[in-house]
Amino acid sequence: MQITEYAADNCQPIFATMARIALNARLLIGGRLEGIGWFTHECYQRMVASHPEHEFQLLFDREPSPEFRYGDNAQEMRLLPPARRPFLYDFWFDYALTRQLHRWKADVFLSTDGMLSRRTEVPQIPVFHDLNFMHYPEWMPAREAKYYRSRFPEFARCARRILTVSDFSRNDIVSQFDVPPGKIDVVSNAPASDYTPIDSNELRMMQRKLLTAGPSYFVFVGSLHPRKNIKGLLDAFCAYRRIGGKNDLVIVGESMWSEEMRSQPGVHFCGRMERKALATAVASSEGLIFIPWFEGFGVPIVEAFASGVPVIASNRTSMPEVCGGAAAALVEPDDIEGIASQMKRLDADVAFRDAAIQRGLQRAQAFSWEESAAQMWRCVQQVLES
Repeated sequence: MQITEYAADNCQPIFATMARIALNARLLIGGRLEGIGWFTHECYQRMVASHPEHEFQLLFDREPSPEFRYGDNAQEMRLLPPARRPFLYDFWFDYALTRQLHRWKADVFLSTDGMLSRRTEVPQIPVFHDLNFMHYPEWMPAREAKYYRSRFPEFARCARRILTVSDFSRNDIVSQFDVPPGKIDVVSNAPASDYTPIDSNELRMMQRKLLTAGPSYFVFVGSLHPRKNIKGLLDAFCAYRRIGGKNDLVIVGESMWSEEMRSQPGVHFCGRMERKALATAVASSEGLIFIPWFEGFGVPIVEAFASGVPVIASNRTSMPEVCGGAAAALVEPDDIEGIASQMKRLDADVAFRDAAIQRGLQRAQAFSWEESAAQMWRCVQQVLES
């Protein structure tokens, strides 16, 4: 690694430090990116492109997809075996990854799924998106919960620095793992450029015909996971219909741990959607209803804001922070009648709805993947210079 020199007059680098940065790319799965996968893709591609003076190596546990070739200064490497079970996580990170970090002479290892090697001296930076497994282990399969609860405290101790996605999660990491606050940096999620308002009534009508066979709709986006409070969402929708609500409910997402679908009039389970189709579905909705029990961030909130869609959100964990006062309403996730009344208010009160839309559009401007990637790089640079 070279030493950076600076011009005396403007403190700009004369030539850049050359470093080797290894990147965990396990969740970069072609055609099937989920929440952390999108975070990884959005940040990595910008970070690699912004720093051609450095070398990057993306480490996969399956055959890399061509869409993750980020530039001439980035190479892809597949390490075996595929790490898709707790006992394989340990083997992949502690042995296959450790060997590759040593062989490549990496200067730092960045891991956006939070997992680290316990057998390397290479400085490491994990991203801890949230610690729901510490609070609610019952929401995960027993083996996964045991792994996360035993390993993540170790990862926190061996990390040189830690990244997370909200002040809520930073405070939770400090509390749960006794980590100094100064060791943790926040890198927010952001809405993709696909999420923009739709002005075309014709396009809105086409979406309604496609998703609900005609009726206007509220939307929920997320995995059908216990922490997403799908049962509460369905109960609130039923209560909303009882008090005269006319909108349908579109639920977008795949089940992760358990089957939570149930038949209910006006409810449409659409499964997983490709990003552009999802952005159109969100922007064509009458509002996002997002009432999980626990979130480290809550990406659908800022995507809805950017789409010009009002948001009814849970008042738990990170969600008030992410909403920043822009939600149409913050609600208790178990207040079924209260949620229903706020949904009905979005139907009936045009001024209330329009004000929420304008607040959301303004709030969305506080989040960008360019700034998130820059913040991620500042953390990497701090480790390189330490």
